[in-house]
Amino acid sequence: MTLKQLRFLREIARQSFSISAAAAALGTSQPAISRQIQELERELATPLLVRTGNRVLALTEAGGQVLASAERLLNEAEIIRMIAEDARGGRFSLAIATSHLHARYTLPAPLARFHATHPRVSLKLLQTQPDAIAPMVMAGEADLGVGTTDAAMPAALPRHLVLLAGARIHRVAIMPAGHALARRTSLDLAALGAEKLIGYGAHSPTGRQIEAAFAAAGIAPDFVVRASDSDVIKTYVAQGMGIGIVPALCMADGQEANAALAAVDVTDLLSPAFTAILLRRDARLRRPIVDFIAAIAPAWDRAAIQRSLDTYPPAASAPGDAPGDMSGDRLADGAGDVIADAVARTPQHAVSR
Repeated sequence: MTLKQLRFLREIARQSFSISAAAAALGTSQPAISRQIQELERELATPLLVRTGNRVLALTEAGGQVLASAERLLNEAEIIRMIAEDARGGRFSLAIATSHLHARYTLPAPLARFHATHPRVSLKLLQTQPDAIAPMVMAGEADLGVGTTDAAMPAALPRHLVLLAGARIHRVAIMPAGHALARRTSLDLAALGAEKLIGYGAHSPTGRQIEAAFAAAGIAPDFVVRASDSDVIKTYVAQGMGIGIVPALCMADGQEANAALAAVDVTDLLSPAFTAILLRRDARLRRPIVDFIAAIAPAWDRAAIQRSLDTYPPAASAPGDAPGDMSGDRLADGAGDVIADAVARTPQHAVSR
């Protein structure tokens, strides 16, 4: 019995029992696959495939059991190869789907630290709208996604995707430095709702949270401009067109433009939100991937990530479990309770309140 034979059996099942499709996927010939499977069946002294004439219809009962074990063996063999590649320090490419906010403000410092320890890893940032992050990870266009997750409007992620919660995202109301509200140390929704607002578009989790908060308070906000990223919102606020609500981290980087703006914390006016890392449940935890996740959310070590990948439900988790909104779809009723409990069990150094 060889790994090649098991790999051929797995690919036949993946290709809906088409030998020709399996051969094309593996870059070999139909006779080569048929010969290897027949040799495996002779060695095991039992048929693995249900055949009629020249067609393969399904796995036999024994074939299904062999395939299940073969999947585990092939996965372990792949892990062994990856361990060896990591030990040799070979080149590695990591594609990250993320939004403007996180590409601009969350990732620069962690990526600089990561690059210093992994100089042979090529990083590719795929900047997109927040609700496109999950589809890109699902489709294999990105190895990981970095976005925003919240408990108020979490996403119903497919079972083969996992969310890992990172640091809490604080929000601030921003206005020109001379604005009357700039002298206040706290604000409420009524005060904000009385002003003209610069807001996010429908693709933004923050935008949806803001609108939900106003709706719950029975306030109809006056959005004069909607934009897709925080830098654009800051630009229009600086022009005196209205007040914006943005993540606090985009006001903390010392930009000269920030000097003309005042910021008042409004985190408690909105449902909690967190930086989140999204990956496929079948992801191979190669060292660069584990170290990249730890650079963003230090509470997540290899063991914690693997537990999350191995556990379903829930699809959203903290190093115990956590929230989900990558964004777009909604979780079923009661999912918010699961998320709230998960966040409560997240270590303090992973989710700062």
